[in-house]
Amino acid sequence: MSWFSNIFGRSNSAPAATDSNPGTGAMAGDDINVLEDLFVNNQPPAEATGKPAEDAYSLKTYLEQDFFRKGFEDGYNGHAAELLENKILSMKADFRYNLHLKIDQARQEILKLENHRINVEGMSDRLIRQLDNQINAMKANIHELEAEIALADIDQGYVMIGVYQYRDGFIRGTEAYQEEKLIAGNTGLFV
Repeated sequence: MSWFSNIFGRSNSAPAATDSNPGTGAMAGDDINVLEDLFVNNQPPAEATGKPAEDAYSLKTYLEQDFFRKGFEDGYNGHAAELLENKILSMKADFRYNLHLKIDQARQEILKLENHRINVEGMSDRLIRQLDNQINAMKANIHELEAEIALADIDQGYVMIGVYQYRDGFIRGTEAYQEEKLIAGNTGLFV
């Protein structure tokens, strides 16, 4: 009967040191729970320290730049209309490039979703409808990004937020330079 109780349960007495089940016996007073040691992770998950790569090309991140300050510095240091136009063209090109990167990223995501949809075809109609919704949302997003690219070519759309701020900063930087030059020239301090 004692071997029967060792297999299916503990008796009131302490288990023998020659226990046939190595994970349930007492070892020098330590109570070891094999299941907990194997399947429970007591350490909290590590927090992500870096931002995802897609934030580098985010439209919001691009538009939140301080274009006024950049324009002011360029206007103060360069103060030439040709520089202003070249910088604005460069901003538009950079904006379109970022949008093209977002479109490529969205197309890759659509490809993954469509492949996943093929893999789960016939398993769950609800999952297929969810994947179709995600694919349709991504395609609508691509359409909006392509529209923004077209609008940037004709001086409209979101890119103009940065362009107007940059132009305003450039003009104010040029004015600040001209005022300092006028004051320094009239007093004869810096001639």
